[in-house]
Amino acid sequence: MKSIQVSDEVHRILTNMGSKKQSYNDIIYSLIEKNRVMEEFSEEEAEYYNECIEKLEKDDYSDTYKIKLEDLDDKLEELESKGII
Repeated sequence: MKSIQVSDEVHRILTNMGSKKQSYNDIIYSLIEKNRVMEEFSEEEAEYYNECIEKLEKDDYSDTYKIKLEDLDDKLEELESKGII
């Protein structure tokens, strides 16, 4: 086991993030794992996402479609059932 120093603010944030059953180690490990998953895009995926972002920044919505907010949950379930997301 190793010791690390954190500021009072970071300590407060970590305390608020976890449950009473979680150790600080558990909370920090969970954050590391979430970050690792978020960074695991292939080069091809990253290039695709960057192209999509560039289009949106140029107000190019040609690859998108409108959906009503009240229909969002149904659409997400549909995409999940098809394995798209």
